Amino acid sequence: MEIRATMNRRAFLGSLGSAVLASAAGCSALGRTSTTDPSLRLAYDAAPPHFQAVVMKREGWFDELPVPVEDETASCNSIVQLLVSGQADIGMIGTIPALVVIDSETPAHAVSASSKNAFVVLVDESVADLFEPGGDGFSAFEAEAGRPFELGTYPKGSVSDITARYWIQEERGESLDDVSLVHLGGPGAARQALLSGEVDGAVIPEPTPTLIERTTTAPYRRITDVGEFIPGEPAGVTVVRDEFASEHPDAVEAFIGRHAEATAFIQNEPDEAAEYMSAVYGGESALDVETARAALDSPATEYVTDPHDISSGMEILAKYAHRLGKTETAYGTDRIFDTQYYDRTVE
Repeated sequence: MEIRATMNRRAFLGSLGSAVLASAAGCSALGRTSTTDPSLRLAYDAAPPHFQAVVMKREGWFDELPVPVEDETASCNSIVQLLVSGQADIGMIGTIPALVVIDSETPAHAVSASSKNAFVVLVDESVADLFEPGGDGFSAFEAEAGRPFELGTYPKGSVSDITARYWIQEERGESLDDVSLVHLGGPGAARQALLSGEVDGAVIPEPTPTLIERTTTAPYRRITDVGEFIPGEPAGVTVVRDEFASEHPDAVEAFIGRHAEATAFIQNEPDEAAEYMSAVYGGESALDVETARAALDSPATEYVTDPHDISSGMEILAKYAHRLGKTETAYGTDRIFDTQYYDRTVE
């Protein structure tokens, strides 16, 4: 298990490999043949941190934008490739992949938030007291168990992974050398790893923590969430290629307007939103509607559109991601965000 990663932006892009590039090139929904075609090619990760995309899709709001929308769901890593290769115009992705895009040779900016304060730290109840204020945490665990603590996160370079590293190093003041980071494929893999005892804890977003608490007897305790140590940390953002934004500002503004409506829908129609979340998560057998509704009520589920709301958290995350080698430059928020489209549309 890897303890420390210093993969830079070029290595990150290269690590995705030719298979991802081929997959990106073959996405049927993103097949523009002319550079003058006014269509909007949207790629989004249909996961809870980017839930507005699911709402917009299911409510039919893509069809109401001023340009035709060609939408495709993909992993964040694939969306990075689609954006930097010019095969997508807008991507709804995790914050760290977004920073990789912004750090690439393809000019792009984040134009909206999607969610913030999304990550929960779950620890096995039997050792959770070690992580209370003043506890020795990971070093104490290793002394007692004779092995490093195994902490689950989403894939290397994800927001989950970087948030976990920040919590270990910056919040707890402990060493990454005392922890085995177990990189899991996503919500399903995280749930399975926690229930099977493959990991001793995890840094993951809703709805998995609520799902485990409500539907299993697995002995995990929430010991903190990211809002306590990186207030306002963004989990997901909307990234737009500058070329598309400059050529089609009305389309970008209309998209952000619908994004804001989707945020309001999640907040004001939580029962219906819970049905959408259950469906995208795999249906009743994977996430029942009542549990999805409870997850939406969690403090770790905060959907926002306003990019100004995440600027302080983004700045902390961007500096730390640069320290880890995820970007070649430590960007300030004035380079990460282009708020003019939001400001003209929503303010």
